[in-house]
Amino acid sequence: MRLANIVAVAALGASLSGCGYNRIQQLDETVEQARANVGVELTARNQLIPNLVATVKGASEFERGTFTDVARARSGQAVAQAEQGLRQSAQKLNQAVQAGDVAAMAAADEQVTRQIGTFINISREAYPQLNATQNFRGLQDQLAESENRIAVARRDYNGAVREYNTYIRQFPQAITARFSGATRKEPYREPAGSAQAPQVDFGGAPKTP
Repeated sequence: MRLANIVAVAALGASLSGCGYNRIQQLDETVEQARANVGVELTARNQLIPNLVATVKGASEFERGTFTDVARARSGQAVAQAEQGLRQSAQKLNQAVQAGDVAAMAAADEQVTRQIGTFINISREAYPQLNATQNFRGLQDQLAESENRIAVARRDYNGAVREYNTYIRQFPQAITARFSGATRKEPYREPAGSAQAPQVDFGGAPKTP
């Protein structure tokens, strides 16, 4: 009886392997790992935002005496509004990453990228001396590098999704996928121009050789 059970289990394993079940599981794990990698890079970028905000606030204190009260109030209000939008977008992105919601991650990712650019541009206009600040230039470089890593992680994820989706549509894997509950996965929505080499410029001041 024990021998019969062993033979039955071996036969079942061979059957599942031949129908692609094991491969489907492997590809699914690859997709999940790639999604997690995207989340890691998005979180790493979010962690740079408090430093960016602190650097801008430091510049505002430095230039306190160079503006009239009215001009200072207007510039400070514009920066504060941009900061609030950036923080809210970053919070939404953190929530999407924790939930593992790829569609929400993509939407929040795009919004954060846009808000970072807006915050930097408004801050540079409000505090011209900011461009000469080493911390500010360094943070722009770190953010650009982070955007590049996010782009690579996103493309790795989409590549894994494409391989998975293609595999479960083939025969006989399609039958196995149907009975095992394996369904098509949605790719990560790529921003316009992502077909080019990943490169992000937040408009930083030119570096002096």
